[in-house]
Amino acid sequence: MEVDFKVAPESKIRKKPSYIKPWMGLKYLFKKPVTIKIPQEKTQIAKEYRGLHTLDWKKCVGCNFCGQICPARAIEMTWLEKDGQMEKRPHPKIDYGRCTYCQFCVDVCPTGALGFIETFMITTTWQEEQLEVFDWVPIHPDEFRKYQDEYGDYRFPVEKIEFNKETKEVTYHLRDGTVFKFKILGYGIRPPKKPAAKPAEKKEAEPAEKTEENKE
Repeated sequence: MEVDFKVAPESKIRKKPSYIKPWMGLKYLFKKPVTIKIPQEKTQIAKEYRGLHTLDWKKCVGCNFCGQICPARAIEMTWLEKDGQMEKRPHPKIDYGRCTYCQFCVDVCPTGALGFIETFMITTTWQEEQLEVFDWVPIHPDEFRKYQDEYGDYRFPVEKIEFNKETKEVTYHLRDGTVFKFKILGYGIRPPKKPAAKPAEKKEAEPAEKTEENKE
């Protein structure tokens, strides 16, 4: 079956030049801008706005429901050690480079450990060390709320994250100067395997003392 396509002539689609329309934009110079200057100006966010995540480490049971339901695969279960003790269950680590803020993870959490707060601002200059900040294990909701109420600018509460590759220690530098430290022991649902103990080194046999040969 053949179909004939008709092409409109250029005379019908070509716009006529106008010398007035370019000058019509000048009227907006005397109107108040619709947008605001972020972060210099603050805005009022709707209550229960779906912003960044919070996590109560004590309530989290490591069920991985959040990781399974996440459509963007932004959640990775992580085994942590805090104050010298390993957490009994893995906790979710969230990558905001993938997260779509659908909050399915919050809705499915059986214990209410994973929540969200109105904070939404994660602006960056796209430097590598700054992008690493937004792949994190969320902090306690009360701690997060403290920064939100104090500053009221809806910015990410962590200014810098340091990771020691040798000791696996992670350091959060929070906005008020406080430091939050923990260790990442591994990833996945199953607990990480303990490093095998090094076999004890065998002591070299001491040379036997030479005894005097019996005289014939």
